[in-house]
Amino acid sequence: MQISTNILAFVFVLSFLIFFHEFGHFLMARLFKFPIEVFSIGFGKRLFGFTRNGTDYRISLVPLGGYVKIVGLGPDESDVVDGQPGQGLRGTRWQRFLVLLAGPAVNLVLALLLTAGAFAIGITMPKYADEKPVVKHVDTGSPAEKAGVQVDDLVVSLSGKPVTTWREVETHLGLAPRTEIPVVLERAGTPVSVVIRPEPQTKYDIGYTGLNPFLAPVIGGLVKGYPGEKAGLQVGDRIVSIGGVPIEGYFEVVRRVREASTAFEKGAAKPISFEIDRSGKRLAFDVTPRFEGGSWRIGFTPKYELVKRKLPLLAAIGASWNENLRQTSAVGQTIKRMVSGSGSIRQLSGPVDIAKFSGEAVRTGMAALLGFMGLLSLQLGLLNLLPIPLLDGGQLFLLTIEGIVRRDFSLKLKERLLQAGFVFLVLLMVSVLAFDIAKNLGF
Repeated sequence: MQISTNILAFVFVLSFLIFFHEFGHFLMARLFKFPIEVFSIGFGKRLFGFTRNGTDYRISLVPLGGYVKIVGLGPDESDVVDGQPGQGLRGTRWQRFLVLLAGPAVNLVLALLLTAGAFAIGITMPKYADEKPVVKHVDTGSPAEKAGVQVDDLVVSLSGKPVTTWREVETHLGLAPRTEIPVVLERAGTPVSVVIRPEPQTKYDIGYTGLNPFLAPVIGGLVKGYPGEKAGLQVGDRIVSIGGVPIEGYFEVVRRVREASTAFEKGAAKPISFEIDRSGKRLAFDVTPRFEGGSWRIGFTPKYELVKRKLPLLAAIGASWNENLRQTSAVGQTIKRMVSGSGSIRQLSGPVDIAKFSGEAVRTGMAALLGFMGLLSLQLGLLNLLPIPLLDGGQLFLLTIEGIVRRDFSLKLKERLLQAGFVFLVLLMVSVLAFDIAKNLGF
């Protein structure tokens, strides 16, 4: 049932975003009276559709994209898909530029509106996420401890950029495993500079530092059928120690479980001793973790103090603007690290991850779904602006060069660049998909 929900949610989310992306191209092309042969959601064989005013509106077999075939725009992805050569150019150069720009632009506007809708309905989040990044716990032996971070330090800046909330700190450090990050702290009113090198953790290579807000080691939720529930743990239990080692905060729980599991082989787990406080009584439990998704799991979550941010319309738009700026910075940071070779392809999500996240958003509620769709729309818009042949950004870049030299390049040259871009993107997609499958199978 969960898998089918994920698949249906994935098809809906992707089709929705691609429809509006291609609709942006379509409207601008209609405005400038470019003939339009095909408007397709999906690639491959035509499944069904209808023809109106000379345009074939169709649903195609493979729901992982879509295209609009605009006559006179020059060669594009439809030429690769249909195997048809590009036709003669029409319109002025700036008209073609605006037609190409319209798709990503619509995605960026859609990201603003969808995220604003999420804030208007009300987004539930941990209270600490928007609080000042004052360190309340440093994991023993962690990169933060090795760097000299201390309890009650205030994180002022990361990599030279000011930060004001825990959300900003977690995003920046989480995206930078294996990278030395200059950090400026405020300690008792005095600036202190340190360098932290986050360690890659989880199947997504998320940067771990051991730098944490305070979160009580209290169980907030148990996954049915997982080792924690089977062993007798209950919601509200406060974890006192693990393996005889005293626990101060929840993040120490995560680290101790991970350390206790490092000697396990797949399928050969050993019990881990837990001491908990339940309504003033001390109880002992032996919990045997389950290996799943590349890590050992017990199946409980922390008890967060949650807040619901429900904003009036204008405030929601303002919050959406700020959130999209933050996410744009995160996308830029990821692309920069990928280009420099310091990034990890495991941080990129393919169809399997997107389907899983889509399903989780649907099951969580409308605000979560709108927020996720807004994030995906933003990423779709930004990535399509990259100067890679086949993407809108590649053709925009070529048009810009043509404008500078004041002449159009030959269709043959453009088709060769298009084919090279197609090969590059296919190789990238295959790599991402392979890692996507491997991550979710626990490799």
